[in-house]
Amino acid sequence: MLYILGLITLIVWEAYWTYKACWLAAKKDHKGLFLFFLIFNLLGIPEIIYLKRYQNKEDEPFED
Repeated sequence: MLYILGLITLIVWEAYWTYKACWLAAKKDHKGLFLFFLIFNLLGIPEIIYLKRYQNKEDEPFED
């Protein structure tokens, strides 16, 4: 039972951060990062880093 709860927690964690990062990447036209976030599931770590870096900044040029 504990394993199921842990698995559900990880799925929700990953889905939340992936959704949030994909939304921002699409909004800022970062197509490469959008695809990266969708394809690779790395427990939300790249998504969190991306959001921390770009969430509160004005539209800046991004180099793929």
